[in-house]
Amino acid sequence: MDTEKAFEHGRDIALDALDAMGKIFDGKHEEFVPQAMTGLLVTIMSCVYAHAPSEEAGDELIAVSRKWAEDETRKGGGFE
Repeated sequence: MDTEKAFEHGRDIALDALDAMGKIFDGKHEEFVPQAMTGLLVTIMSCVYAHAPSEEAGDELIAVSRKWAEDETRKGGGFE
């Protein structure tokens, strides 16, 4: 496996989680989607910190991920 393939696996797993969330909230209880997204992000970020060699390494990984997400959004792209 290479870096790109690992990224694709992570992206696909995240999209599956978002699809599951959509099945729960699509057209109903949509006012609770921000809390559900928060739960998803807190869980993933907690795992990043738990598996990173240091808190600083976790911070860096999260910062890079945020930048890539912002870049994708600015370009009008996305991962779906």
